[in-house]
Amino acid sequence: MFEQLSNIYGIGVNIIGIMSCLFYYIVKQRRAWVYALGFLLACFLSNYYWGIYVLVMGDYPNVSSFFAYFGWNIGLFILPIMQFDLMTKDERRYFSPFAVIPIALNIYQFILYIPFGGVLNRFIQGLFSTVSITMSVNSIAYYMKNKKNGAKPPFVAYSCFGFITFEYIMWTSSCFDWPSEWLYPYNYACILDFAFYLLIPKMILMTYNDSLNSEALGDRVYIRKAFRPMYAGFVLLCCVGGYFLAKWMKITLSAGIDEAENSDPYSVIAVMLFVLSCIILFVTISIMFVVNLINKAAESEELREAKIIAEHSNAAKSDFLANMSHEIRTPINAVLGMNEMILRESVRSRDELPEDRQEIIDTFADICNNSWNIDSAGKSLLSLINDILDFSKIEAGKLELVDGDYKLSSVINDVCNMISFKAEAKKLKFNVNVNEETPDSLYGDEIRVRQVVTNLLNNAVKYTHKGSVSFNVDFKKHDDEEVIDLIVNVKDTGVGIKEEDVDKLFTKFERVDLEKNSTIEGTGLGLAITKSLVEMMDGEIKVESVYGEGSTFKFLIPQKYTSAEPIGDFRDRFKKTVSALTARKESIYAPEAKILVVDDTAMNLMVVKGLLRNSKINIDTAESGRDAIELAKESKYDIIFMDQRMPVMDGVTAMRIIKEESDTNLDTPIICLTADAISGAKDKYIAEGFTDYLSKPISVQELEQMLFDYLPEDKIKNKE
Repeated sequence: MFEQLSNIYGIGVNIIGIMSCLFYYIVKQRRAWVYALGFLLACFLSNYYWGIYVLVMGDYPNVSSFFAYFGWNIGLFILPIMQFDLMTKDERRYFSPFAVIPIALNIYQFILYIPFGGVLNRFIQGLFSTVSITMSVNSIAYYMKNKKNGAKPPFVAYSCFGFITFEYIMWTSSCFDWPSEWLYPYNYACILDFAFYLLIPKMILMTYNDSLNSEALGDRVYIRKAFRPMYAGFVLLCCVGGYFLAKWMKITLSAGIDEAENSDPYSVIAVMLFVLSCIILFVTISIMFVVNLINKAAESEELREAKIIAEHSNAAKSDFLANMSHEIRTPINAVLGMNEMILRESVRSRDELPEDRQEIIDTFADICNNSWNIDSAGKSLLSLINDILDFSKIEAGKLELVDGDYKLSSVINDVCNMISFKAEAKKLKFNVNVNEETPDSLYGDEIRVRQVVTNLLNNAVKYTHKGSVSFNVDFKKHDDEEVIDLIVNVKDTGVGIKEEDVDKLFTKFERVDLEKNSTIEGTGLGLAITKSLVEMMDGEIKVESVYGEGSTFKFLIPQKYTSAEPIGDFRDRFKKTVSALTARKESIYAPEAKILVVDDTAMNLMVVKGLLRNSKINIDTAESGRDAIELAKESKYDIIFMDQRMPVMDGVTAMRIIKEESDTNLDTPIICLTADAISGAKDKYIAEGFTDYLSKPISVQELEQMLFDYLPEDKIKNKE
């Protein structure tokens, strides 16, 4: 009687455990619920078949051990898989000597059970249960050792340890004779063992710290109200129906049994119960499958909606960047342009004054120094904007490499000139080491190579407060190709990077160790752009760092070389040029040329006129699209620079009217002059009909290059 009651109890808690796991799985799909369901369903497969048969027949089923132990063996196989999945990486690498104890105990139990037969089945059960309890002991030992360091309690390991322990007690006690079933430890161990069918789901909930109250469930509360009673009713119907079906089959079979030796006509009852438990198993798995299909359909719909939202957000982001680019670049254009004129005039005045006016010369020298500082600060601000714009181009896939011939010595010289002043201001030692055999004439995207090197050196100086920054350049030749691997190594003695932060370095908008580096300027995009550019050039970048001691960034990019002439002793060249910075002078002289500059900001017009003052080019200006149209009707211009964003009439409209209505300027190159530098801007404006595109802030070199490209050759003169 005791054993029959414990079997009914076991089936009941098994069903409740399955329903709980299935409900939790429907609400929040986690792998742990799949494992728990697999374990409980496997146990139910055998518990139902075994328990109902014993209840009906009052004896154990005398059929193949496959039916008797199939479910339990599967369940014991699933337990260690679930435990391993819930372990942390550190926990998986840890081993405690205490984990060996269950192995010895299980070997003893296996030897004890050999005289009772079923050796293969006992070996399989012993193997899986030993793996599970060994993992449990190991997890518990790891937690006891590391709980002060924040290790989380291994709740599932606790429950698996308890479950397997009572399994051991059941198996061991079955090897001995006991006076009565009320003194049989097996029955009591069964009751405690079955309790873990409910405890395991509870431990999984505690592991994930899931809160499944009505507020958290939201519109899924209906599952609790409708699903549980329906599923419970189905399972109970199968269980009760199976019991009465088995009773009827027993009566029917008993009535027709002839005396026969070595036959077991009641085996068909066991088979029927096993099949019925398989049906329950199949229905439960079908529910899980349907839930998966429903969730995947819902996820697909959510992804579709998320895609639409993302596309709208991306368009809004692009518009925002375009607007911000224009609004910020417009005043920067005026600042840098006016500063360029101050610098030119100050340098000219300083150099032309007689030596006896030393006091005034010193004043102009101070003005020059201040002007250089303004130029540096303005370009730093511009570089922050360019970082954002560059990354938007990379994300949009519109950043293209422009390969061409360049001198590596020029790139190194320029970046060293810039970085040396920054290092000197922080009293850092700046070391430059270049392999003298490195080819000097290379073919690639000079601007992007320069940008990558500059980003790494700027970062090294920013994050180094004492010591040195080392810039090393080397190369490695490819076999049978005129290609080298350009190898650049930037090493500093700065703050270093924590091991756990290294993976974040090349992530956009990510700043590491914010508490220590909160005062350092930057967008958090520099290294993300650097990595993207290196990969676009088919290269690779690596970082090594010791926190508190410094970092080393190393990148390698393949570059063709157009000449084997080596770069030579760069250090001597660097020493000679490091202090040779002078004010830039106009390189174009075209007194017969005539251009029209259109911009709604008067200061921007002053900047262009100031920058081209000594070129002697005849410059007309207009502050609106309508004024530009009128001037184009009256005069022939060699080039028209047209601002794109103006009130009343934008540059595109003005450009089209000039081309349609101005007979004298039908073929005049009209260059879009705009602060809009978002990805695809150049292609967009050229597609609108502009001849070319010049972004603000206006670069003197780019402006002069436009003049060289589009002014008639006979109007460009040699300046005497």
